[in-house]
Amino acid sequence: MKKSSFARSLKCLFCLCVLLLWTCWLAGCSAPGETSSEVHRRHKRVLKNNLQQAQDDIDAVFLIDKPSKLSDKVVR
Repeated sequence: MKKSSFARSLKCLFCLCVLLLWTCWLAGCSAPGETSSEVHRRHKRVLKNNLQQAQDDIDAVFLIDKPSKLSDKVVR
């Protein structure tokens, strides 16, 4: 008799945990979400920032991030 009672309470506890996880999954963070335009602006800002950083890295590799010390006058 005790085994069935224990198994029954374990089964009930398992179902309760599954229900709780399912509810939390559906609720998310319970914070107000972003509109699609806000998401689009955020994505554009992140991409622009990433491209600027990549351009700065490329400029540093090719040494064009600083003015040249060479003369701009033609020497013959």
